[in-house]
Amino acid sequence: MRRWITAVVLAGATVLGLAGCGLPAGVDGNLTNQWAAMPAAEGFTPSAGTCHLSYATTAYRQSYQPQSCDDAHMTETVYVGTADGLAEPPKSGTADYGKLIQSCEAKVNEFVGGDWHDGRLWFGLTFPGLQTWQGGAHWYRCELLTLDQVLGEETQHTGSLKGELAKPGSTVRLGCFSYTSGKAVTPVACTKKHNAEYVGSVAMPSFAAVKDRAKVIKVCQQRIAAYVGMKYSSDLKYRTGLFWDPMTESEYAAGDHKIRCFAWFSPDTKTKSIKGAGAKALPIHYA
Repeated sequence: MRRWITAVVLAGATVLGLAGCGLPAGVDGNLTNQWAAMPAAEGFTPSAGTCHLSYATTAYRQSYQPQSCDDAHMTETVYVGTADGLAEPPKSGTADYGKLIQSCEAKVNEFVGGDWHDGRLWFGLTFPGLQTWQGGAHWYRCELLTLDQVLGEETQHTGSLKGELAKPGSTVRLGCFSYTSGKAVTPVACTKKHNAEYVGSVAMPSFAAVKDRAKVIKVCQQRIAAYVGMKYSSDLKYRTGLFWDPMTESEYAAGDHKIRCFAWFSPDTKTKSIKGAGAKALPIHYA
């Protein structure tokens, strides 16, 4: 529209010149020297500390409708950063994307008061559209979500997640569970009968290591030993079973390098946490 208006104005000025008409008093024929300079274009930048009804990897100005985190929402914007020097928003799996994921992860962990893997949480990046990015808006949003279960789907949440993992009795933080192989991991209060407990997450050095069952078992056994407060040894396999959350190659390439480890006592059950309880909490059961 701006180009079309300019063309009309210039065409009108040409007609005046060709007609040989005189100029009105106070008009010098210079169409621009009396006009104030147009203000510099300002790109839209979203705000942190806002919540939203849905998550998308690409956000557009016309659909930006932040709301109070006190109302039910899907995502919470933990941080808004900039990524200059890139011709377009980085794609998942690239080195540039991985750098932003690491930046976001640090912000998310600081925000929730612990490692986000320790809760029913997930976070993702949101970028502006390509044309907006090429117009100079190089922002990215770190969006935090809750899951309906530890390996579940995104779900709505009411209230901010700030400091959530540091809160006593947090329902988002992972704890004890009832688990049957191949079925859902159901949360259970640690004071109730349960046969599994989350013991922490472990960073894997490569996706090849993620696929190596023996390596995963060993690092999870080591994590269980540290959680219980006992020295790791090969006899841990006689004390407890274990399971871990799956990870795809695309998830690893996107920057999430941690697996969650769970101690699995079945067929035994417990009525209190094994955290810091020592070797006595996991008696040996020889086959």
